[in-house]
Amino acid sequence: MDEIYLNGKFIKKSDAQISIMDRGFLFGDGVYELIPVYNNKIFLLQKHLERLKNSLSLIGMKFIYGLEDTIEKLISINDKKNYFIYLHITRGQQVKRNHVYPKSIVPTVLIMCEEYPTYNQEQITAGFSACVQEDFRWLKSNIKSISLLGNVLLKNLAHMGGFYETLLIRNNKLTEGSASNVFTVKDSKIYTPRLSNELLPGVTRDLLIDLLKDHDMKVIESDISHQDLLDSDEVWCSSSTNAVVPIVRVEDAVIGSGKTGDISLLTHKITKEFIRDY
Repeated sequence: MDEIYLNGKFIKKSDAQISIMDRGFLFGDGVYELIPVYNNKIFLLQKHLERLKNSLSLIGMKFIYGLEDTIEKLISINDKKNYFIYLHITRGQQVKRNHVYPKSIVPTVLIMCEEYPTYNQEQITAGFSACVQEDFRWLKSNIKSISLLGNVLLKNLAHMGGFYETLLIRNNKLTEGSASNVFTVKDSKIYTPRLSNELLPGVTRDLLIDLLKDHDMKVIESDISHQDLLDSDEVWCSSSTNAVVPIVRVEDAVIGSGKTGDISLLTHKITKEFIRDY
């Protein structure tokens, strides 16, 4: 897992060097993707690359072709079976620190393999807890930006409080978690916040919507109020690292029965089966 790709070369992570004048370092000027690898096979790569292309376009950068071949080569020299590809592109480096970037600038491209904790069936069945905070992040959360200070503060708030995730509310509407999309269930109907500039268009979010549709369960994309969230029968978070993480308590409020619900368990099951057969 020590082998990485940086600006055209495969090198050891310990040998990697990036200029202090890189705009990613100085301004957080760049975007990224996190892509699962299951049993040595890259998962939903084209979906992630499509989102990357969109993020780059939204910050005025061109898509970089050839990333797929580079990722495949990195996978071929890796001795692990299950992990994640972290793909990080900054606008590049310039001679002087300046908010204004030059028209001609070469992007910095980093691709490396990372391992993150995943949850077993016992943990999924038991469920997790979450806290709630006002969504104070910037208003272009649909861009998968490397500028993650707001998300970092909110995720650490959850961690310090013993929660799995911080669920975010803006103008009395649920947006997402600090590092996840959110689904709720009420009276057997499944809901998720409608896409906008206030939340990330999650690849796993889209996958779950499609899988549930294939099992004759419609997901309603709509506004979800703070009270709607607390009154839900079931809640789960979704991300590339853990597709379905049931939330059975939001601070002092018990969600539904206080146990992982049937729809959450079914969604977890069909997603695991899809990943297994991919």
